[in-house]
Amino acid sequence: MTASSKVQNGAKPHQNGNGVDCEISDQRGYRGYYYMTESAADALPKFKYSGEDCSLIYKHILSPLANYLVHNWTPKTIAPNTITIVALLHMVASYGLVWFYCPKLADSLTGDGEEGTNVPGFVFLFSCVTMLIYQTLDNMDGKHAVRMKAASPLGLLFDHGCDAVNSVFGSANGVCALGLSASRDPVAVFVSVIFPMATFYVATWEEYHTGHLLLPIINGPTEGLIIGAMVSLSTCLYGQAFWLQTNWYEQAIEPILVPYLPSFVTTIIPEQGLRNADLFTIICAISVSQEMVIKTVSVGRKYGFRQLFALLPLLFLSGVSIWIGHMDPDIFARNPRVVLHLWSALFVEMVTQLMFDHMAKDKFNSFRLVLIPLAIFAVMVHENTLSYQQENEYLLIYSTTMWVFLIFKFRIITHEICHVLKIHCFDIVTPFPSGKEKSS
Repeated sequence: MTASSKVQNGAKPHQNGNGVDCEISDQRGYRGYYYMTESAADALPKFKYSGEDCSLIYKHILSPLANYLVHNWTPKTIAPNTITIVALLHMVASYGLVWFYCPKLADSLTGDGEEGTNVPGFVFLFSCVTMLIYQTLDNMDGKHAVRMKAASPLGLLFDHGCDAVNSVFGSANGVCALGLSASRDPVAVFVSVIFPMATFYVATWEEYHTGHLLLPIINGPTEGLIIGAMVSLSTCLYGQAFWLQTNWYEQAIEPILVPYLPSFVTTIIPEQGLRNADLFTIICAISVSQEMVIKTVSVGRKYGFRQLFALLPLLFLSGVSIWIGHMDPDIFARNPRVVLHLWSALFVEMVTQLMFDHMAKDKFNSFRLVLIPLAIFAVMVHENTLSYQQENEYLLIYSTTMWVFLIFKFRIITHEICHVLKIHCFDIVTPFPSGKEKSS
């Protein structure tokens, strides 16, 4: 079928970030598929991943380590996606353990001694170890795929999807390690969770337009995970009380920096000073913010600022969450884990769809239907139409429904990609059955 005949049959031309015209069909259900369009089925087999990690730690330590483990300790019969899912399961186990001891983040710490002394140190030691294991396995899966000549768009989507899911696990564990409270430190918790998600989204959005994933010399997958592991290790050794002290501020910031700050900044600083956890959060926020600004401006200048519309889902999620928190500050304190899971589900849905559209050369739809219940909830909170109990139930149902929906969506997309590429998700040994074999 020619390009002109595709247009006549309802497909419309679209130019991707590399300036290449591709055809986008508005008709779902192509060949019985649900999410796969005709253009996606044509584009996926031709997709080639392009990316670079400029981190010196990755180039000189982590990458050689992953290569050694792949070529010396990884069986050739194991599928790359199996390595990816095993990596995620380590973080699931870590998140579950921290959740058990801190179900409401630092608000759960009600021991007789100092805040945080009732959480066993092994909890954060386990968090540290699992995060480093996750990072190592995450570096290994792609190298193993190349080694076995099994690299595919499915592997890339699977890897990015697991990274997106892990975003809230690592952030939530970090929040607990820092001793941050949903009721006392809602802004710090929000920044600690949303900013890593935003950085991930912006990097994927940049890749959608440029066709190349470029990780800077200091980035989240490398230095970010290492720093997160070190935070957990520090909490294991010194307790969460270490992060609630103000010695960093008193010894470095107050005598050196504060005298030169403008008055509108110094008036914001609490009378007792900034805690170590506050300073750590501020430094991380500034670091990721500059990366997001650079990427956003770069893409806007090169491909037109109309492309910024693809950032609307992320901005809507962040803005509406801030609005709800402003109207009812107790919502997050009452439901910290439920809200974290809801943020994570909404983020995973939008960022994985963006990645899928990048591989399929489809146009990303910035209007995400899954955000409509969030807007409705914000309006009901504004109008004060729900009781506290009803608000809690709404968020729980919303979060649960989102994750059930994501499980079904990922299952269907995985099946469709496997059918198009004629591969298995967790098996690189068994040949994919032909049409005759399947019919028999």
